[in-house]
Amino acid sequence: MKVERVSLDDIMALRVRVLRQGTPAKTANYTEDSYSDVVHLGIRMNGDVVATSSWFSKECPEHPDLPALQLKGMAVDATLQTSGYGRALVEAGLTLAKEREAQVVWARARDSALGFYEKCGFATAGDGFIDEPTGMPHHIVMRFI
Repeated sequence: MKVERVSLDDIMALRVRVLRQGTPAKTANYTEDSYSDVVHLGIRMNGDVVATSSWFSKECPEHPDLPALQLKGMAVDATLQTSGYGRALVEAGLTLAKEREAQVVWARARDSALGFYEKCGFATAGDGFIDEPTGMPHHIVMRFI
């Protein structure tokens, strides 16, 4: 599996299909998609993006004093989850974070995905919260570089 940079158009259908399933939301656009330093990563299968994540500079609420990269929009096609695609995206994102001299990578993770993030070396921080677009419980997760 090869992780590559992809466009927002390449990933939007997957984001909506995976990240908005079972929620009232019909879009998965983020303000951060317009950041000048945003990088969308993807893994293709038969030409279609089947796994994606987006990465950009943004202050970590738990460590505002450290240079940080946020991970957002992590989505892996339901038929491929637990097959290493998510881990490959995280590893590529961590490489990007090192290149950008970030000291921490963080995300607003669904509680249902906390086990995945812990396996990737992230730690849960702070109190949980309900994510407004999805109505699902989330926590901040972070990993020091």
